[in-house]
Amino acid sequence: MFHLAAHGNGDPITAAAIAKGQAIPLAYLEQLLSKLRKAGLVSTIKGPSGGYRLAKKPAQIRVGDIIRATDGPIALAHCVNSTCTRSGCCSTRSLWQNLTAKVSKVFDSTTLKDLCNKEKS
Repeated sequence: MFHLAAHGNGDPITAAAIAKGQAIPLAYLEQLLSKLRKAGLVSTIKGPSGGYRLAKKPAQIRVGDIIRATDGPIALAHCVNSTCTRSGCCSTRSLWQNLTAKVSKVFDSTTLKDLCNKEKS
């Protein structure tokens, strides 16, 4: 997503070019791009000059949206987003819930544009 925001200028970029630029295996990147497309974060352009581009402006894409699209719900421990048989007697569950909420808040208040601006600084 960062590569599309920083290098795309609205023009499509091939998965192969992204994989090379970010040193990510192409097969893995294609899995991520599929999830991001289903989440409405990237769009595809078919044809010889086709590829992927952001479906929204970088300022409209939150880091939290990207993480949830590719990895599922944000949770720092398994029990945070699921029912745990030990939840009634677990002394650390509230800690993990609190930390997860704080991490989610940071991810949701940071946009792709913010990351691009920090890279330029």
